[in-house]
Amino acid sequence: MPATQTLALTDTAVTSVSTATDCDTPGCATPPAGELRIGTVDGHLWATHLKADLSALPKGARVTSAKLSLTRSDCTTQCVAQKPAVYELSTPWTPAQSGKDLLTAAGEDTYIADTALAEIDFGPLVQSWTDRGGNEGAALTVSGTAAAAAYRSGAAADPAQRPKLTVEYLPPTAPGAVSDMVSTPGDTSLVATWNAPLDGGATHDITYVAKAEKSDGTVVGTWEGSAPRAVFSGLDNATSYRVAVTAKNAVGSGPVSRSALVHGASVAGGATRFQDYVQAYLNARNKITIGASLTAADAAAESPHGAVFGDLLGTQEASLVSAREALATRNMAYAGISTALTETVTGTDAASGRLLLRTTVSETTTVRIDGVDQVSESQNSKRYLFSVSGDTVKLQSESDDAQAGQTLSATATAATQVLATSADAAEPPADGTGALTLGEDGFPVGEAPAGGVRTASFAPASWVNGLGTGSWAYNNVGIKRDYYYDCTNFVSKALYYGGGLKMRSGWYRSNSAWFKNSGWSSWPVKASWTWAGANNLERHLVGYRGGYYINNVYDIRKGDILFFQYRGDPVYDHAAVVTANYGGRIHMAQHGGPDRTTLDDAIARHKGAAKPIASIVAIRPRGTR
Repeated sequence: MPATQTLALTDTAVTSVSTATDCDTPGCATPPAGELRIGTVDGHLWATHLKADLSALPKGARVTSAKLSLTRSDCTTQCVAQKPAVYELSTPWTPAQSGKDLLTAAGEDTYIADTALAEIDFGPLVQSWTDRGGNEGAALTVSGTAAAAAYRSGAAADPAQRPKLTVEYLPPTAPGAVSDMVSTPGDTSLVATWNAPLDGGATHDITYVAKAEKSDGTVVGTWEGSAPRAVFSGLDNATSYRVAVTAKNAVGSGPVSRSALVHGASVAGGATRFQDYVQAYLNARNKITIGASLTAADAAAESPHGAVFGDLLGTQEASLVSAREALATRNMAYAGISTALTETVTGTDAASGRLLLRTTVSETTTVRIDGVDQVSESQNSKRYLFSVSGDTVKLQSESDDAQAGQTLSATATAATQVLATSADAAEPPADGTGALTLGEDGFPVGEAPAGGVRTASFAPASWVNGLGTGSWAYNNVGIKRDYYYDCTNFVSKALYYGGGLKMRSGWYRSNSAWFKNSGWSSWPVKASWTWAGANNLERHLVGYRGGYYINNVYDIRKGDILFFQYRGDPVYDHAAVVTANYGGRIHMAQHGGPDRTTLDDAIARHKGAAKPIASIVAIRPRGTR
């Protein structure tokens, strides 16, 4: 871990003022000059507003901690430490406004409470202000029955007694070196993979520059992007190549990491034919899904390559037919599916010796809902293993390329598990408390409101902005994944950037905390477990933010959060954001599965799976406890 630096903010860099929160008008009560008050003094209940000028903090710095120092003016020795609640302001406030206006600006969502002032870490809050580019300061309050305290203000005669915010941070630097470089050759091509650098260097996003080189350093191809994976084609099988990768951010570029030299080998019969086999397999699967072929045997028989993939397709028939038939009962249908292969590398699997094709599969799905078409898109890196014996070729398995060597699971959890679930995780209530009611067909049922579809109100200013949450999720589904299992991280980003849900400090394994650290690769941890773990976020929203369950599918609205439990799993392990509700038809955005889809489609896709969706809860987040 690199050494941190210290920035001490005081004097004009920290503005502070106390105001009587029981006053409807500004200036109805004024504390003595040079004094800050928190609590009941002289018949008024006081709160203090503090705001730090963070312009001296280098752009891209990663804040590791921030501590506020206030000097008591009402006692000198054996002072009982006050435990004020800290509120991040959502809207601007100035001393020209009333104390009640300050409480309104602060809302009801505490950053932290019941912690001695000297022990409060304002680090995530300071990082939040720099990340989002907005800083309205914080309000410090206690209840009317709690012990009051008085402190020196910025006008104190002794500079050492003035409020001071001490920020510890890692200065922004270029990223470190990527690790675990692997280049795997194919026929006139290769694919390179690597892990992100341990030190991201700054809060700025990392991108990578990968170059395919000959042994003498001659560059024959360059790729740049945010994914830790690059494909190079048009190579010479008789020549050895390696890949050199550099990570870079807004500060600069890190050191170069190079893979070992590899060279390709020709594939018997040509690599193109195996790509044709995979494309034919995907086309046949799509025909079953949309009903153009009723069975796997029909789809295989209609393809010139059916003998290659027929057996594998047969194992998926029940699930595909089940999804198709389930949607039909909801007046929905898969109207069309198309798939395309790009960045294809065909070679030999080192572990099994079988022929291996690695490719990026782009899928576009059109679902017809009550006569209206909705299009969803997804893109995933896949690997396909073939057995070749003489002229007989069989497609044996399809799997996720990031989970190299693992056979594709029939359960959604293969794409939805995230980070970790705390050791004290409890199963969702056996009586289904809070869950949507699912009919015998597995789809949600509910009572439509009288007079048609109801438009829900988004009025309370202290609540999470549901419209913002849903819009952010819909518009940003294409952002890069920070984790392989990224669903809950995506939901938290929507709540944070779109909905304005405020961070909450605490131990990163605690269900009461909710925060991310800068740059997504910083010390000591990337994020709280509630930020990136589905079951933990569900408990946080309900138990610590005042969120509540929506039991009627017709009452779900934009910005609500869906959590999914799969049969046999003890916890919720997938999350998605609701983007619209059209008469009980729930539309959602997610990472893991089609980016934009419907709840009905998600349920139908897993009807015939080993672990179908067993329970769904819809939670309306709030910013209050």
